[in-house]
Amino acid sequence: MTVRDRRLSVGVVSPLPPVRSGISDYTAELLASLRRLVDVAAYEPGRAGEALEGGHDVLLFQIGNDPLHVGSYEALTAPGRTTPAVVTLHDFVLHHLFAAGYLDSGDEANYARELEANEGDKGRSLWGRMKDGTRIPVWDLDPWSYPMNGRLLAAAETVVVHSRLVAGSVLRRRPETPVVEIPHHVVPAPRTERAEARRALSLPPGRPVAVTLGVVTPAKRVNRILEAFGRLPANQRPFLFVGGAVGEDDPLHGLVRDEGLEGDVAFGGYLSEVDFWRAASAADLAVNLRHPTMGETSGAVCRLAGFGLPLVVSDIGWFRELPDTFASKIPVGGDEVERLAREISRIAFDPVEARRRGEAAAAWGLARHPDRIAEAYASVLEDAADGWTRPSALSGRLAAELAALGVGQPGRAQSREPDATVVAAVAGRLAGVLPRPRPGAFDGSR
Repeated sequence: MTVRDRRLSVGVVSPLPPVRSGISDYTAELLASLRRLVDVAAYEPGRAGEALEGGHDVLLFQIGNDPLHVGSYEALTAPGRTTPAVVTLHDFVLHHLFAAGYLDSGDEANYARELEANEGDKGRSLWGRMKDGTRIPVWDLDPWSYPMNGRLLAAAETVVVHSRLVAGSVLRRRPETPVVEIPHHVVPAPRTERAEARRALSLPPGRPVAVTLGVVTPAKRVNRILEAFGRLPANQRPFLFVGGAVGEDDPLHGLVRDEGLEGDVAFGGYLSEVDFWRAASAADLAVNLRHPTMGETSGAVCRLAGFGLPLVVSDIGWFRELPDTFASKIPVGGDEVERLAREISRIAFDPVEARRRGEAAAAWGLARHPDRIAEAYASVLEDAADGWTRPSALSGRLAAELAALGVGQPGRAQSREPDATVVAAVAGRLAGVLPRPRPGAFDGSR
């Protein structure tokens, strides 16, 4: 880092509260700690152009797979940008950003342009099959083959990721991109006495309680959780609290009836911050599944682990990187429901095991306090402002070649996890060996 006569000026571009978005919450929590270290001006995506003209030393974009981020993306990739940019990539796959942000709004020209710019000949060929009005939702059917992140990776001076999976995936796709892995932070949480929390949420006082919290989407597999509860005998079945908006006509309500779970499940609707932590206080364990994955890290899972709850998650993506000391990982498909049922019941009715797992989860969360994460961000932002680059570029090239030759675990999942993991591992090891490049002036050409 260079010696400055003033604090670093950072323009942060991200959705912000009260927008209901995991990235909005993430940014607000991060800024509370980051402001102690650098001067921050925050801009919502619709004001991203103002950030470019704000005279900042460096920009920090928080971008995920959502049309909320169209303005951020357009500012990041704007021609002639003269302020260096660090991008936190919350999802490796960004295709839904463009499909919903452009295609769904009738802006086919911009969608086609971005499809080709990000995916080359493959993208051009796909648009050739779609331009007559045929909708081919590759963002759902085959998202990792069309991640639509190439221009972002080329535009950013540094890309921050939360997982080895995404670090390796970025380096495979664009080995010269400087990548820094900074774990998702875990905020300290307010606690409510368990009996009081259960009274406030109308939960049974004398039964183990499992919670699944966060935005309820098909990818969260709440239907599989309900099926698992239906497999359990009544005396081995905890109560389930589902926190997240579920419409009155949602098929999940019918599934509760079909599984005979009317007295065993409560839907809490969208949870305020207060009620989220009440639900965590009322719980014995958390069950948060995911499939498919776009390379995201779950903020809700980080919160629940840091709170000290044992976890049951899907054996996929970032969730696979959680420690076995507190996270049980259930493979997707096959006997998923039966294994899920056994593991939920085992943890819920074994208080010694639940306590051991909870202590391990809380310790994991302490190491990810927002103040520590903010320090890592400040270092990366300072480096980007000064023109430093990380040695991940060289190591990424080597790791990509090794992965292309099949080094690593056999087989290739939809998310290319085995290859991505070996790329990240080799890049990380070599980062401490290769010399750090000298700083250079940012020329706005990337």
